[in-house]
Amino acid sequence: MRSELYRKMFLSVTDDTSNKVTDYSELSEESFQIFEYWIYSNQIKDEIQITQEIIDEIKIGIDYFQLNQTNPNLFDLLINKFNNQNQKKKDKCLIF
Repeated sequence: MRSELYRKMFLSVTDDTSNKVTDYSELSEESFQIFEYWIYSNQIKDEIQITQEIIDEIKIGIDYFQLNQTNPNLFDLLINKFNNQNQKKKDKCLIF
């Protein structure tokens, strides 16, 4: 329901019997796992550490997976999580 790409893949009945291979090479394993979890749960796992590289890959992946920008949307949640993680690191450094 969150990915137009997957909706088309699962719901379309075509005469195309070719064995197409989908190339996700632009996404790291971590980014792919974020998408996979998001598509099925509409959530981000708490234990995932968000980096700038993952955010950049997510920008690519949102278009690729044709994500419906639900509320809350994936990109906004990742940015918030990234900012919160960085703030916690800064707070931790101030304690020492």
